[in-house]
Amino acid sequence: MNTAAAIRRALPILAQYGIDDHGIVRVWLIRGGLSRSDAAGATRFVPLALGRAILLEGLGVVLSDSYLLLNEAAGTREEKNLADEPFFAETMKLAPALAAELGVNVVSAVALFSSEVQAVNAALNAGATAENLVASLPVVMWRDGIDNAVPRPWWKFWE
Repeated sequence: MNTAAAIRRALPILAQYGIDDHGIVRVWLIRGGLSRSDAAGATRFVPLALGRAILLEGLGVVLSDSYLLLNEAAGTREEKNLADEPFFAETMKLAPALAAELGVNVVSAVALFSSEVQAVNAALNAGATAENLVASLPVVMWRDGIDNAVPRPWWKFWE
C-alpha cells in the first residue's frame, strides 16, 4: 500500500481512537490494513502534518522544519528533517483534499491531536499572540520492542 492510501485509511481510525495509547491505535491501524511501520508513521506524523496544514497555516507561528527522535532505552536523541518523513510530507501534500474526501470532522479531529496545535491553543488561551510564538522541535518517541519488533512468521499465530 502506498503512503497516500495508508493515510486515507488511517485518518478515520485515528479520528475514532485518538493517539493517546499508541499501542491500541496501532493495533486498530494494523487491523485496518496498514503495516506495522505504516501504523507507526501514521500515528507520529499525520496529526502533526494536519495540525500544521489545517489549523496553524497562516497564523504566523514559527514552526521548525525538523523534529527530535528520542530513544530513551538507548539514551539517544537525533534531530531529523520532517520533509524526509513520508507520512509527514504526503499528509502535507494531501491536506487540502482530505477534508473534502473524508469529511471536515475527521480531518479536524486528527489535526487537534497535534502537540503543536495543543501548545499554540494553550498559549493563545493564555493571552499570547500567534505572531510572537516560536514552537520548539516536536518530539517523537522511539519505543523499543514496538518500533524495532521483528514480525512473527505467519505460522506462529498462537504466541
